[in-house]
Amino acid sequence: MHFNHIPWGAIVFGLVKLLKVFGLIPGAIAAFGVRRLYQKWRQNKAISGWPATDATIQSGQVHKQGWHVWVELTYTYYVGEYRSGTHVHKFRSVEQANEFVRQVKDKRVQVHYDGDHPEKSVILDRDLEMVAMLAPQFR
Repeated sequence: MHFNHIPWGAIVFGLVKLLKVFGLIPGAIAAFGVRRLYQKWRQNKAISGWPATDATIQSGQVHKQGWHVWVELTYTYYVGEYRSGTHVHKFRSVEQANEFVRQVKDKRVQVHYDGDHPEKSVILDRDLEMVAMLAPQFR
């Protein structure tokens, strides 16, 4: 399925229905799950042949909703011009999420991008986890 053929109107309508039926917090958690599934789908597309380049992680924002904790990273990369993207990563605690942001901020990581639409990009979870593992553990 091509990215432009995804029925975004129906998806947004469904997400609004989830918010209405389940309430704000469960609806937001469901929306997070949909975003995570979409991110996994893009990662699988990237593995199947998208070219790669280096990106720099600019910032990380820790979010907590109920028991769910995640980080939204913002990164920049250059393909003909400077571009940016975001990546979502889940954690068990706010402390782990904050430590992860500290470890990866300003680090370089490989990003895959769609050769036909270089503004569409994705960081593979395994590449990001490798950067975090190799970061010095200063305390």
